[in-house]
Amino acid sequence: MALTGRDSYRKWNQQQQDLQTQIDDLALDIQSASNADEAQPFIVRRQQLIASKPSLEKIRWGWLVAASLLYGGSLIPGGLVLHEASRLMGYRLPLGPTMGAQVLGHLGKYVPGKAVVVVIRAGKLHDLGVPLLRGSVAVFLETIFMMAVGAALAGGLIFALPVSRWIAWAALLGGLSVTLPTIPRFLRLLVDRVVRKQRSKQTAGTENGKDSQLPPIEPSWRFFIAAWCWQLLAWLMIGACFAMVVRSLPGWDLLGYPETTVLAASMAAIALAMVVGFVSLLPGGAGIRELVLAIILAPVVGQPVALVAAISARVIFIVVEVLAAGLVWAVNRHSSPPKTA
Repeated sequence: MALTGRDSYRKWNQQQQDLQTQIDDLALDIQSASNADEAQPFIVRRQQLIASKPSLEKIRWGWLVAASLLYGGSLIPGGLVLHEASRLMGYRLPLGPTMGAQVLGHLGKYVPGKAVVVVIRAGKLHDLGVPLLRGSVAVFLETIFMMAVGAALAGGLIFALPVSRWIAWAALLGGLSVTLPTIPRFLRLLVDRVVRKQRSKQTAGTENGKDSQLPPIEPSWRFFIAAWCWQLLAWLMIGACFAMVVRSLPGWDLLGYPETTVLAASMAAIALAMVVGFVSLLPGGAGIRELVLAIILAPVVGQPVALVAAISARVIFIVVEVLAAGLVWAVNRHSSPPKTA
């Protein structure tokens, strides 16, 4: 998380320097203009850049506070999907601790490879009585639905945005393709493959023995519908959160696009950025998110706003996830029975 924050801070400074260089160059162009008519375009452009230059005084802090609260709320649907997935594994777990496992797992995103996410969540489910193999499958189900719904939402929205057509078609077809594994018939095959792979890594111990006695995992349409609805709600909240971050920055409306277009672009950009960042296996999708956000969002709000919004959103996400994990840790510590000597 420290490396991610440092990278964001470096990009923020670089963006500030590039913007100031453009402003200074335009000032020279104004001075060298032979008449007022020739200087007018440079004056207008310079005023736009000055208005879009981020500063603490220009930021609408209320929007950022609302965005933080909304992102905190977006962590809840994923916990409900994990709870439903645990039920699919044959375990009716208490809702609170299951959601706590989901929240704590977010911290694993900032470790290379993303495997720590599974380790944390499956480990917490194991503490609740779920064998590690079945807990890992439950985590896998929550993750694949999260990514599939995000990709589908991004693909549908990007196709209607003013971006290159190859990007629009690639996003749409990619979003549609990743939804196929979530259909129960295909999901059953995928789960069987994951289970066989995990069992091949296990030695014939008690965990493997316990799991082999359990009934086969059968993804149902009930789980499919519930997971899609909850994860769609999560993505809509994340998208609205990012749109609020964009709205908090000066110059977001300089290009003249309607608010509905900015909202759609914000939702599409953050969804695709997070999915691509996840697939990249880089800690927190460092660098990848910013690149995707700049490509999708910049045509609607401009390059400076897009990059600053990406950096601001990353900071908000990290802070909210750390605070939420701290809250879960505090609750778990308070509710844990005291150890006896």
